[in-house]
Amino acid sequence: MSQPKPLLIPWLRKQINSGRYPGVCWTNQEKTEFCIPWKHALRHDSSSDDSLIFKAWAEASSGRGKGNSSTWKRNFRAALNAKGFTMLTDNKNDAANPHKLFKWPDESSMGGSQDPEPFTNQGPSPELDGTFEDLHRSTESTSNSGQEQYAQEGLNRGNMFFGQQQYMDELERSVGEAISPEPQVHLMAEQQVMEQIRNTLSSTRADNHFSTDFRVCVYYRGVKVSEQLVTNTTAFRLVYRPEQMQSPVLDQDSGKYLVFLPSPESLQDQTQAKLTQQILNGLGEGIEVGVSGAIIYGQRMGASKAYWSFDKFDMSRRPQEVSKHQMPLYQTKIFIEGLSMFIANHGEKCPPISLFFCLGEKWPDPKNKPMEKKLITFEVVFVALELLKSMAVDGGASSLQSVELQLSLQESLDEMMEWMDSL
Repeated sequence: MSQPKPLLIPWLRKQINSGRYPGVCWTNQEKTEFCIPWKHALRHDSSSDDSLIFKAWAEASSGRGKGNSSTWKRNFRAALNAKGFTMLTDNKNDAANPHKLFKWPDESSMGGSQDPEPFTNQGPSPELDGTFEDLHRSTESTSNSGQEQYAQEGLNRGNMFFGQQQYMDELERSVGEAISPEPQVHLMAEQQVMEQIRNTLSSTRADNHFSTDFRVCVYYRGVKVSEQLVTNTTAFRLVYRPEQMQSPVLDQDSGKYLVFLPSPESLQDQTQAKLTQQILNGLGEGIEVGVSGAIIYGQRMGASKAYWSFDKFDMSRRPQEVSKHQMPLYQTKIFIEGLSMFIANHGEKCPPISLFFCLGEKWPDPKNKPMEKKLITFEVVFVALELLKSMAVDGGASSLQSVELQLSLQESLDEMMEWMDSL
């Protein structure tokens, strides 16, 4: 007969006391708070030691240590949630010491050595119901219909035959088994996402510069008045001409595409129309945005001043003026690095894919006046970055379950950064 699975609480207390796992330790004298290293497997400094405690629980709970560190960690986290452990701080993104701090559950509330109160058929108690919901949320990224059915059957069994503590032990035993192996269909979908990312990265690597299309959205007092796409080019100029042009035009003299700002004559507010026209008349040769090597730059060509920011809702109150000389605004390598961190660490903010500009008025506003109140603003979306972000967020690159695909994706991003360094 196989050995019964140990209960998590006495098992974990013994492991922490043993001191055999690097970084796993008590953090207070009362031994009610403890630290667990929580390093992502894709970090360059990761090693097998980082997942020893997770693997140990996998072996103890299922009798085998098959799988990967992500699966072990996920099952360990689910078991903690099921037993009422509370996460105090989440420092998994700490560069020097990625870890999480947990609080030990109140064992006296679990009934101790006394017989637990039996369940009735009135349904689960609010306390158990909340714990089960926490468990479901912690595993929903890998759950499927079979897992949900298995968990529901366990809930029914708990109501009929077990006391609360006994049922929680049964639920804890079942959670690792309820997570089924990765379906082949899902793996194929992940492979398609990987291929799309590789193709997009490859398309951005021109001979000596990062290549991207630009989508330019123009707003007058927060109302969109124009949206134009500039394709197959490394730069464009936003200009105003009395004659109206509906689409970007290649300027033979500069070799840059010209994107035209619309006339304000249709604005109903005559004061707004007058002030907007004054700014437009001072644009001269316009505002140039382009790519040089791996750097996105900006340059003001006329008398009307221009300001910029990464954030439409920038509250820093520190205006950033666009120079009359080419000035770097954004390093695309920073985006790739940020994308890599976003994919590797769930909860990281995805890096920006666009820049926001304001003409004739300071931005970010010193008095926190919202951008919607500015006379002329425009957003430049870098389409290549937008596609990569979409694949990471909506396409599933940020939740790849295959370790091989995770490593392959990281290698592709590393190669991209090395190429950018060579420009």
